[in-house]
Amino acid sequence: MDDQAYLGQSGRAQRRLERIAEFVKNRLEETARLYSSEDHDPATRWEHILRVAQYGAQLARAEGADVETAVAACLLHDVAHFEPMADHKNHGRIGALIARRILLELDYPAEQVEDICYAIAVHVDGKAGYEHEETVEGKIVSDADNIERFGVFRILMFCAPEMGDSGAMVEKLRKRVARLEEYLASNPLETASGRALLAKQLTRQIRFFKDLIAEWELTSLPRL
Repeated sequence: MDDQAYLGQSGRAQRRLERIAEFVKNRLEETARLYSSEDHDPATRWEHILRVAQYGAQLARAEGADVETAVAACLLHDVAHFEPMADHKNHGRIGALIARRILLELDYPAEQVEDICYAIAVHVDGKAGYEHEETVEGKIVSDADNIERFGVFRILMFCAPEMGDSGAMVEKLRKRVARLEEYLASNPLETASGRALLAKQLTRQIRFFKDLIAEWELTSLPRL
């Protein structure tokens, strides 16, 4: 492929991703408004989705996967997050149904539509609800979603509820460190690059929380 053809293809892919992003953002705002609750914060959910898409692009390049397929699926993975459903574990499978419409409107090839929808469907619990060959892009969406949950913003979000009660926060963090260390030891992500990035995220959280606990233990009058 010559440079001009590549730039044309790259520009077309970027425009499609921008359309998907607009669709998802609008859908989140609409469903949050229709089914309002204190847990329905479309701005925070959208920020999560953007970070997942960034991690997805990074993992796709490292794993030699189709970057546009992975990023499109990452952008759409939580499109059903605020939809009413009996079991929230189904939001990936419901999201795949919703995603199909915009993907067809954007003239994605049929095989790519199926791969994107499959990646969305399986990202919660590894079950699409229908037969489809496993794909590296499906693994990447799940990995990227998990990696984002242990990023720097999540440190802030985890500590925020107890900011006015340092003692309660420290007790919460002691339990959190133990769980994070167990997760670091098992590191169940599905791609090599995903496991490496998750280990980096978890190690940073564990170190920060341990430092915070150690500093809390200094919060007393010195003994002479």
